[in-house]
Amino acid sequence: MPVNLKTNKIVENLKKGFQDIQTVSQEGNFKLFLKQFIAVLLIFLAFRFLNGKFAEKISNYEGQMDAIRVQQTSEREYQSNKKKLLDLEPQFPDISAKNEWLLSLTLGLFKEANVTPQMEGGQAEDTSNASYTATSLRVNAEMGFDQFANFLAQVENSKDFVKISEFSLEKMKEADKLGMNKISMKFNTIFPKEKIAKSLFKDYDKIMKEREAAAKAAKQQAENKEVNK
Repeated sequence: MPVNLKTNKIVENLKKGFQDIQTVSQEGNFKLFLKQFIAVLLIFLAFRFLNGKFAEKISNYEGQMDAIRVQQTSEREYQSNKKKLLDLEPQFPDISAKNEWLLSLTLGLFKEANVTPQMEGGQAEDTSNASYTATSLRVNAEMGFDQFANFLAQVENSKDFVKISEFSLEKMKEADKLGMNKISMKFNTIFPKEKIAKSLFKDYDKIMKEREAAAKAAKQQAENKEVNK
């Protein structure tokens, strides 16, 4: 109820105001409202001008903020990709070592497993990719199921980039070979034709030295713990 009364009073005052303006205009005394009209007009124009400028500033501000967000996102993506490249690239063998790296690594894996390997032909290479050379080496060995499973897990969990892409098993029938299998395995790795991190990042040497120092410190700390046990 109070709200309605207040609203009615405003309406009545507005009606009265317009009636007064009409009366003054009819009597030719419209100049009485000239100053007030000009003042209201100036305020209105100023508001429109300032409001437009303010809206423009808001728009510019929002545009700048969007640009900053895009820049930050791009920078985060760049840093993330840089870290991935610096983490992965050193783990791949150099192309200069492709003739002996896979053979040496494969022989080391069999030696650790106490298994004698038999090489089946030489190392095969696929250079069709523009970025890397894929190499493979087929090896035969005699192992039991459990021994082969452990060997396969060892290769798959190795920190070196070598995989057994395929294998085949044939049960051996000789009396002295019962429980053993003749297993043919194909070892694979890739050699990047060019390592690009050093040429891309000016701080490459600094980062590598810091990582090497951190690795040595971690190794020393682990050795100290073993000694203190």
